[in-house]
Amino acid sequence: MKQVVYTLLIAGLSACATGKNGNEDTGRTQRLRVSVGEIKEVRLDSRGDGSTQLIGTSDNNEVVEVSRRELAPAVDTLKRDNAGPTVFQIKGITTGTANVVFSEKRVGDEGSGQPRKTYVVQVVIK
Repeated sequence: MKQVVYTLLIAGLSACATGKNGNEDTGRTQRLRVSVGEIKEVRLDSRGDGSTQLIGTSDNNEVVEVSRRELAPAVDTLKRDNAGPTVFQIKGITTGTANVVFSEKRVGDEGSGQPRKTYVVQVVIK
């Protein structure tokens, strides 16, 4: 009986997912507090090979705006370096609460992709 309990405990612990660098909590929703007009940045590691894309969506666009910060490549380079993290911006529009989900999907695939990180964003007055 004890062996079954330990086996289940170990299986449950190994099922908890973390990102490649250990600081991306993919299994739990995180809370984020933003003031109206404030912009917070969220960084997610990307594969860098161009086979997948990261998407940020909000279930309440009246409260929170989610956008991807695009960095312009240097003038003297012809190709874009995708090795760094993808940076998203979360902007508080009006007071309220919204769920923001960051998903990853293969380029060309249909649907919303596989959730990587989820935030419950509370927008408050300054």
